[in-house]
Amino acid sequence: MTFRKFNDIVYPIPGVDTALEVLRPGARYDLNCAAGINVTEWEDDENRLPPTSEEIGLEILREKKIYDYYEYERVREKEYPQIKDQLDQLYHDIKNGNLNNGEWIKSIDKVKMNNPKPEIPLSE
Repeated sequence: MTFRKFNDIVYPIPGVDTALEVLRPGARYDLNCAAGINVTEWEDDENRLPPTSEEIGLEILREKKIYDYYEYERVREKEYPQIKDQLDQLYHDIKNGNLNNGEWIKSIDKVKMNNPKPEIPLSE
């Protein structure tokens, strides 16, 4: 099961393991995905049945929609200057009294403009 944290938001990274944890939290299992998604071993303290391949597939599609929505965040993270470079830019901007349009704000604004946050809120 894999999730990503962004600010106060935790969202799933799509996959069978994540789907199983969302659909049946706490269950223990083994999978065989050679010919589709097959649960080969299943233990659940709540005696729930394993989810069907269809349920897992629909959950993965839901997770992918969420994951795709936050793509801008992952791309921004890669494109922001390294922290040490940002601190150096800030230092020089502060020394020069240029916080409103200095190098640091320009570099951050460029990344944000090139990778805008979606205008439409995420709907599930």
